Formats: sequence, C-alpha cells, structure tokens
Amino acid sequence: MRYRRRHRTALATAAALCVLPLGQGRPAGAAEAGGSSAYRPAASAKEVSGSASAAQGPLLRPGTYTDTIGPGGKKFYAVDLDARSDAYVSVVGAPAPGAAVGPEDGIRVALRREDGQECGFGEAKFRDADSGRPLADYAVRRARPDPGGCGHAGRYHVVVERTGQAGDTYPTEIKYMTEPGLKEGTLAVTSGTGKWNPAPSPAPSQGPPSAWSQDPSSASSPVTGRSPGRVTGGTGFNDAPAVGNGVWKDDLLPGQTRFYRIPVSWGQRLSVVADVPKAFAPPGFHAPGGVRVGLNNPARGYVGESVEDYRGMPKSVSLSTAPVAYENRLRGRSDPANAMRVAGWYYLQVGLHPKVGEVVSHPVPVVLRVTVDGTPRAAPAYDGDAVAAGFGVTADPEAVAGDSGAGRDALRVIGYAGVSTGSALLCWLGGWWVAARQPVRRSPARYRVRTGSLMPRR
Repeated sequence: MRYRRRHRTALATAAALCVLPLGQGRPAGAAEAGGSSAYRPAASAKEVSGSASAAQGPLLRPGTYTDTIGPGGKKFYAVDLDARSDAYVSVVGAPAPGAAVGPEDGIRVALRREDGQECGFGEAKFRDADSGRPLADYAVRRARPDPGGCGHAGRYHVVVERTGQAGDTYPTEIKYMTEPGLKEGTLAVTSGTGKWNPAPSPAPSQGPPSAWSQDPSSASSPVTGRSPGRVTGGTGFNDAPAVGNGVWKDDLLPGQTRFYRIPVSWGQRLSVVADVPKAFAPPGFHAPGGVRVGLNNPARGYVGESVEDYRGMPKSVSLSTAPVAYENRLRGRSDPANAMRVAGWYYLQVGLHPKVGEVVSHPVPVVLRVTVDGTPRAAPAYDGDAVAAGFGVTADPEAVAGDSGAGRDALRVIGYAGVSTGSALLCWLGGWWVAARQPVRRSPARYRVRTGSLMPRR
C-alpha cells in the first residue's frame, strides 16, 4: 500500500511538472509589438508608394514590394498582363503582433480593368476577439476561360484597401506572380466537380474520413507517434521553415503567430493537427479564439482556418484540404477547394491569443502533426516553367524559393532534438522515474490526424 501511495504521488508530481505554470501579473510570455516576432518582409522586396488615384498607380512587375496603409486607406498600383497567363496579386497586412484590432479591420485587394470593372478580389478580416497578426489574400485574373472580358492583354489596376477605420498604420507586402498558361491543344477544364466540404472529426477509434477526393484511395493516413522534430516557425511567408510528414514541436508566445511551409504536389492533400497542452488556469478562464491554425496557398491566397477557444485544458485544432488539382480554380470562390489550384509550398500558420498569457509565464510547447497524403501526379501541360514562377515543388523540399524562382539560402528543418528547458527536463525525469517502476508494455502509441471544418470567408 505504501508503494502504491508513493507510486501515485510520483505520477501526480510528474504530471504537475508537465503542466504549464500560471502567469504572474503582466503576461510574461506575451509577444511584444516590434519585437522579434514582427513580420519579416522579403529581403529582395522593393519599396513602393501606392497612389491615391488609379491613373497615377506605380507599375509593378513580378516580384515582391513593401508599402504601408492606414485606417480606411486605399492605394492604387498597376500591372501589365498578357492574354495567356493567370495573374495573382497578393497583399499581406502586418499589424504589430498581439495588437488590439477590431472585427471589421482587415485588408482587401482587387484587380480591375482600366474601365473600372473588377476581375477578381480577395479579402481577409480579423474576427471577434482577435489580435494583431499577419493577414493575407490575393486577387486572381484568369486568362482562360475569359470571365467578363478580363482575359485580354493590357494594363490593369491593383487596388489595396484597409477595411477598418481605426487603429495604427501598418506595413503591407504585395507580391505579384504569373502562372503560365497551358499549351495549345491541351484539353481545357470547363467545370468543377461539386463543392468540397471538410468532413467532421472522426471518433478516436476510427480512421480519418476520405472527405472529397478525386481518388478515394488518397485518404489521409495516420501519423505515427514519435519523438517530435524541433522546428522554429518564421514570422511570415518569407522566413517560414520547411516541414513535411511527421510530428514537429515548436514553442509559441501568447500573441504570436508562427509560419511553416509544406510542399504539396499535384494530387496530394494536406492534414494538420496542432496540440496545445494544459495550463494551470483559474476556474472560469476563457480565451476566445485562443488557438488558431490557418493555411495559404503558394500564391498566398487564403485556403482556410480553424479556430478554437482555450480554457486551460489540452486543445487540439485541426484542418484538412482537398487534393491539389488544376480544375479547382473553376470552383466557387467560397469553396475551400478553390485555393487548392496549384502545387508548391503551402503556408501553415499557428497562433496563440494574447489572453493565453494570463495563465502561462513562458513559451507554450505546441506539437504539430503533419500529413501530406496521396500519390503525386504529373503537372498540367504548362506553356512555360511553372516551377520557376513559384508554382511547383522544388527538388529540395527544404529549400526556400526566392522571387521569380531565384534561389536563396535554404532554411533547413532542424533535426530531432532533446528537451531544451528546465521544466521539460524535470517532466522527462519524472516520467522516466515512474516508467522505470512499471511493467514494460509493447503497444506503441499512435496518433490519427483529425479533420476539422474550415471557416468560410468573411
């Protein structure tokens, strides 16, 4: 009996060491404005100043640009488009990490003909009880089929707007990309196939559902539990490290959003689960939108997001996508599969609300379970180098592609590492001490990816 009491005491001690400590006073772990977690623009980005009128908008060429925009602001730029390529112009709005924002604040980008007709637009807004983090979406001009007379060659206007009327001026990053058209004689896709909706989360004893798929055999497979690979997420699209199939661990500050890039080829789809541990939280603690997982495509277009409240208990947030297919671009804009139109690097974001800092006093260990599933398929018959244009998976899955396909120093995925903090070490020692006194069991743990509903556009 005394042994059992000591055994239970040891288990309780080990478990207590594994729980996040209670914060004291001001959230010690909160990301501060202007700190190291502020959005980092592309090293090759050029400064540009948008005009107050369409006639005076500076001309953009494929590449990345930086500007700023204030509350209620509206800026104009110009691009010259051909009649063969699909054009993507994205904008990132980057308020200070964790800054107070309103639910109507956000950014909008549109491509217009010279006569003012809108050819495509994208919009990203903050949600209720949200906090400052990078927002991104794109406007697309499809050359073929030509919707509404927007497929002709000529000058088009890019319009970037700040939807909110309050708050501080913040930086923007604009990226202009062109996707080559298909070769002459290539069978054109004329319609999408239904509307894709993520399936609900399966029961723990079930495998992940197949959801919508061109190939039912491409259903996501479970990720086997193993020691997490250590990775440090980036501040945005430009410094996001590469991750692939497996289990990854990062440490996030409350109020911080980290970015990661994942290679997804034609015919493949992506599933992600983010696990946040328990914290010593007082009764009634509630952080609305405490944990967020979001995804953008290689042209920085919005794919979807999943947001969950945090009450101090362990929380898993998941999302999944449709397989990448060229014909997805013909689906409705509100269909999450629409953005799964190109192969390449997909950008995962994981963020914690600043309010989480009220119950933790150090970086929060977050575990990411990533599954890229499905057999890669051949790319469409492009009339040009789509990979060099940024639409495709490079040979080195850990390389970071630069603007217009120019190589930059590769960011390497950090190898599997040991525990790095004193509290984690104590947790490990406590668990080891308990495990050493229990019979060895030969049933390895396994984790299954769970899919979750992607939130619709606002």
